[in-house]
Amino acid sequence: MPAAVLVYRDGHSEEISSYSIIDRVMYTKSDYYSSGSWTRSIQIADLDIPATLKQNQQRGVKFDLPSGPCEVVIRP
Repeated sequence: MPAAVLVYRDGHSEEISSYSIIDRVMYTKSDYYSSGSWTRSIQIADLDIPATLKQNQQRGVKFDLPSGPCEVVIRP
């Protein structure tokens, strides 16, 4: 599965291979040996959602967001 692209409000972007979105937080894998943590949390409010959706659509990557407050999204 190709990596998804996250575009942040400050303009930088990064690729992630898997994520879970619970409430308003995205959880993704992290490198324990460099960061001290197995997971990293990203606030959805820190992302430029329209740019993120556009980048992933252009790359042909399915990027899902919760449709409501009680929905959980998991991408393997």
